[in-house]
Amino acid sequence: MFLSQSIIRILIFLLFNFSLIQPCIILNSTDYGDCSLPLGYIWNGNDCEFISGCDMYNDEEYFFSTFEQCDIECTNYSSLGDLNDDSMINVIDVVQLVTNILDENIFYIAYGDLNSDGLLNVIDIVSLVNIITSNNEYRDTWDIINQDILTPKCATCHYPGSFFSETSNLVLTEDIAYEQLLNRVPDNTSANNDGLVLLSDEGGLLGLLSSFFWEKINVKNEVHFYDDHPLYGEIMPLGGPFLTIGELDFIEDWIWNGSPEIGVVADPIILNDNSIYNPPSFEPLDPPPIGIQYHIGPFDVYPNTEREFLYHVPSLDSDYYVNRVEMSMSHGTHHFILYKFSDDYIGPEPEVYTYRDIHSPYIEEYLDGSINLNWLNNIQNLQQHTFIFGTQWPVWDYAFPEGVALKISSDFKLDLNPHYFNYTDNLIQGEVYLNLHATLPQNVIHEAGILQLGKNDISLPPNEETTLEEVFSTIDILNGINIDRPNDSSELKIFQLFSHAHQLMTRFDILILKENGEQELIYTALDYEHPPILELDPPLTITEGQSIISRTTYYNDTNNYVNFGLLSTDEMMIIFGLVYFD
Repeated sequence: MFLSQSIIRILIFLLFNFSLIQPCIILNSTDYGDCSLPLGYIWNGNDCEFISGCDMYNDEEYFFSTFEQCDIECTNYSSLGDLNDDSMINVIDVVQLVTNILDENIFYIAYGDLNSDGLLNVIDIVSLVNIITSNNEYRDTWDIINQDILTPKCATCHYPGSFFSETSNLVLTEDIAYEQLLNRVPDNTSANNDGLVLLSDEGGLLGLLSSFFWEKINVKNEVHFYDDHPLYGEIMPLGGPFLTIGELDFIEDWIWNGSPEIGVVADPIILNDNSIYNPPSFEPLDPPPIGIQYHIGPFDVYPNTEREFLYHVPSLDSDYYVNRVEMSMSHGTHHFILYKFSDDYIGPEPEVYTYRDIHSPYIEEYLDGSINLNWLNNIQNLQQHTFIFGTQWPVWDYAFPEGVALKISSDFKLDLNPHYFNYTDNLIQGEVYLNLHATLPQNVIHEAGILQLGKNDISLPPNEETTLEEVFSTIDILNGINIDRPNDSSELKIFQLFSHAHQLMTRFDILILKENGEQELIYTALDYEHPPILELDPPLTITEGQSIISRTTYYNDTNNYVNFGLLSTDEMMIIFGLVYFD
């Protein structure tokens, strides 16, 4: 298809008669003095930055009081094809695309590359015109959101009677989703204290800033979400797949226009953008005000290898209580786990600050035909550990419930366990920061314990889908915790759960088996690399007679049996969690 002469004439006319929206004014944080007075957020040309100084001088109108306000007004999250970032895709965007192609100073703009070939050319112009002329969507904006986004991606968990709907007090089935959302007070205490409603009909910037629903689905702001709102829970849908850029922009436009139930207030062409948000680059962490920071690396991960090692750090001289854990890991991480040696460990204490590798080519399993004792010792160490904290997310910030903290004893022998994959042809650098934020003993009401439930009997036939299930009784659960039950009347509270498996996993479910035989799904992971960390607020209470079910589906696409093991080509089936007794 070629552009018609009439379209070309329109483009030429608009090209010389249309001016684009001007971006936010770029400010420099060093221009406001060396004082500690909090001033607010500024746009530095790349992102929104909170600064302190002496005075705003004459720039007060360019400061923002919240990150959200700055981000919404200054950050360009344009959908594919929305060249002028006006939330509409029309002939004006074609004009801008032509302008960009003709401008020798503009080499590439991702949201103008309609065919994703890394180039801006006439093919992208034709593709954009085709998208505009083929639009035949006439449903109300809310109907599209309800039927095409919420029903398949949210209502599968938030349906009447489900664990998720009861713990969040939110049902998102098609018949009642709108009334469940609009202007309702969220059950999340932190969001409630911040004055948010689930979905605001105020419209404009205030509507977005007031909507907890928008905070929860806006994966583009995940770093801000976890850094500034650690008690808001998890980005939704839990564990992904998250909403596309097009879906997010469509919902954002709808909320901006007052979240109406009836009417067309957002351009459905935006939904053609099926791209997914990519997380930001690795950033080192500042040390915690109270607590300790561990830093590993940088270390090499060779092309087409995986690297996993243990890294022993010395114990502190006194006990301390951890109530928040913060991690940042460079690209390529599969997981990071903080272990302690099990109470019955009798081997020698490893050398501190040394990489004790698990896999070849970083360490050989055999030397001169005999087993490498250093490698064997590392493997045995890994099997004699008790899990403390861990995540497969490259950025993680987890705050314990109020009054709950985990005691790290001075006799804990801590082992840090990074695991990196590099399936590229280039060398990459692994690097990990771990912050353990501490609180004073007098602030601790409940001492936390560590839950670990696993199944080692794994055998997956080649080229088949296999579902494995393990039922853990109340006794199994209590035996899987590293602290004792204070008395028989104490209730077990689980406030965090997540799963661990390897690359053949396609689904990992955790269910509660009630005394009457009813099973209730409480957790699902669909991505083995980034399983959701389920923060339970209020905590999940396990009563006598209840069990936990681990049900995991694998698809073994190899020609060999796959069994339990430590390599990424082996498999695992483990539930980790944090608990306390009340």
